[in-house]
Amino acid sequence: MREKTKEALGFPRACVMSARNADVILGHLSALVRETGRYGGRIERIHGMDLHYWTGRINTVIDQTVLFSPQQERAKRLLASLYSSDRE
Repeated sequence: MREKTKEALGFPRACVMSARNADVILGHLSALVRETGRYGGRIERIHGMDLHYWTGRINTVIDQTVLFSPQQERAKRLLASLYSSDRE
């Protein structure tokens, strides 16, 4: 049944991220955003990688999860938090 749903949505099997994998990645990225917000600085100054890199990591989760999944919604909220925490 699950495979039929993925096929019906037009996602090739290799492009769909598992929920477990998405949760692990989002957990890591969530910790990064919290840390950045706590220090109140720009992301590249703290982590050596710029906002574009971290935005791309989050967008990968959004692009590779099934539509309307909890992980996709979590990733969108995280993206909003990332932009609000990246300040000078």
